[in-house]
Amino acid sequence: MGEMLGILLLLLAGGAFWQQRRQAEIAWQYMRRYCQHHDLQLLSLARSHRALGHKPLRLLTYYQFEFSSDGESYYQGQLCMQGLHVVGVELPPHRIPS
Repeated sequence: MGEMLGILLLLLAGGAFWQQRRQAEIAWQYMRRYCQHHDLQLLSLARSHRALGHKPLRLLTYYQFEFSSDGESYYQGQLCMQGLHVVGVELPPHRIPS
């Protein structure tokens, strides 16, 4: 019985890890396309934290990303995902090159 529980826990941990990696890859691809569309340079992307959303109750994952609009300065934005779906992107005010 103990071995079966250990195997089940190992499978659950592996599945959670695999799901996080899939979500991170989708976040990276989405932000790369988003930055290309808005003439921004994506510098980095990292998972920030998880939180429970309200109305309806859901698990949200937040990613912090850095981008540049002019090649000299950089800014930090936030990407929010629910599962494998992007919920929103927040960009700070940034310089637009002339």
